Amino acid sequence: MEYIRKIQKMFFWGGVEKEEYKMILANIRKENRALLRVFSLIASVMFFLLFIISVISGSFASVNGPTYLLSGIMMVLILICVQFFVPKNPALVMFLVYVFEIFLYMFGFIISMLHANKPAVSAVAFLLVSPLLFYDRPIRLSVLLAAVVAAFCVMVLHFKEPEVAETDIWNMITFGVVALFTTLFTMSVKIRSLAQSKRIEYLAQTDLLTGIKNRNYFERRLRVYPKMCKSNIFCVYGDVNGLHEMNNKEGHEEGDKMLREVASFMRRCFGEEHTYRIGGDEFVAFRTDAQAEAVFSDIEQIALELDEEGCHVAFGVAAQDRTQRDINMRELVKAAEDNMFSTKRDFYRRPEHNRRIR
Repeated sequence: MEYIRKIQKMFFWGGVEKEEYKMILANIRKENRALLRVFSLIASVMFFLLFIISVISGSFASVNGPTYLLSGIMMVLILICVQFFVPKNPALVMFLVYVFEIFLYMFGFIISMLHANKPAVSAVAFLLVSPLLFYDRPIRLSVLLAAVVAAFCVMVLHFKEPEVAETDIWNMITFGVVALFTTLFTMSVKIRSLAQSKRIEYLAQTDLLTGIKNRNYFERRLRVYPKMCKSNIFCVYGDVNGLHEMNNKEGHEEGDKMLREVASFMRRCFGEEHTYRIGGDEFVAFRTDAQAEAVFSDIEQIALELDEEGCHVAFGVAAQDRTQRDINMRELVKAAEDNMFSTKRDFYRRPEHNRRIR
């Protein structure tokens, strides 16, 4: 039973779990876009060169000229779509991948039918190579391969001489089986490699206790924020009050629960990509191109909800305006931290919390 499950997982999800495949879907689309850009460019150049050669040579291949020209134009159209439309709609890339592959198969079919007295070469070559060019679920590529083999066999029976048709059919079925197993193995290796890279990336940039981004990722992202904001950027610095006492009185499990609560509220407000745990009880979040009233309102709401959960966080806020000066992220974070300490001192000046600030 376990063996059957492994085969199913390989066919449907490339050897990884369904949830893991969904996690790397954005990476798959990104890789496919880069690959499709390269291959459509190469294919368009190749087809236009073949068209020019077929016109100049006047050989038996000249009958292929219109097919070369049409294929070149199609590849240019795919390249344009990849360059200008896919960035706005990443899911479109998989549609274009299959348009690219199906058109290569159609090209092989047409060339084969134009030379009905000769065995097919292009169709078999594309059958072996095309499924290996991109990333996708093996089950979909397998269905496409089966459909291509079936369609080709039907076409050669109608358009080719019997002795040539028999050779083409056996070649197509044989190499179709080879392509199927090669695709299963190759896709499994490629998808598992992407999944492994995703796991490593997750561990490198995620705080495992709270699930938000860690200090390593925070340090890397600091230089990105000035490029992201058009008008201003806000930094929110939060420090959990009473964590040390809670760990001592109620145990670290309760302290960890408090940290997860704070992280959850801040992530919900500022977004997963802009919320960080940078120390034991310290959190930082950023918001670009915002109104000060909205930022302070959100912080007040978070503080109120956390108080209801039995947590108190001292927040400090700082902002820099791009129209006045270049954004200095280190200064921004330091200013927010200083404001946080001011809030923290006010908290511990209360009689019920009168003690030295940690």
